[in-house]
Amino acid sequence: MSLYKFDRTLAETSTPDWVLYCRAAEAGFDALVTRDQSQISQPVEMYVLSRLHHFTIVTWKKSVEDPIREWGQLLAYLPEVKKLLQRGAMGGTRPGAILLPAPTLGAQNVVRAADAVGIDARRRQISHKQANDEARAEIRDWLEMTSRSESEFDRVLGFKHSD
Repeated sequence: MSLYKFDRTLAETSTPDWVLYCRAAEAGFDALVTRDQSQISQPVEMYVLSRLHHFTIVTWKKSVEDPIREWGQLLAYLPEVKKLLQRGAMGGTRPGAILLPAPTLGAQNVVRAADAVGIDARRRQISHKQANDEARAEIRDWLEMTSRSESEFDRVLGFKHSD
């Protein structure tokens, strides 16, 4: 629920963040999602959160400027956030703030398919060519079993008719 829908007066005036926490906690909310991670370093806000034992703020560790990435990440982490809120993250007590990690992809998130075939071949102690041949045979077997043309995917897979 947006702040505007929850309490229009809070959205229309300059309101300290801690007041938002108190109003939301009074209304029975468990958490508040905010884009303002600077609240984590504001002593009054952290003091109020330390007093609200059943209320938590959720924000991003680093700013996310793309709203699609921001909402996508929030949705992706929602089950984990819910677990933290239910069981407490710090010795059974609820955390004052949950910081979502930065949504990034790097080289460690990339797997080259040909490399994966090679890794599997080494694990099984067979040659890379043998692993490729087995995969190709499995494809042909499936096509035959489903009464499809053996050459159905030759163009996209780069198979030659003589393979």
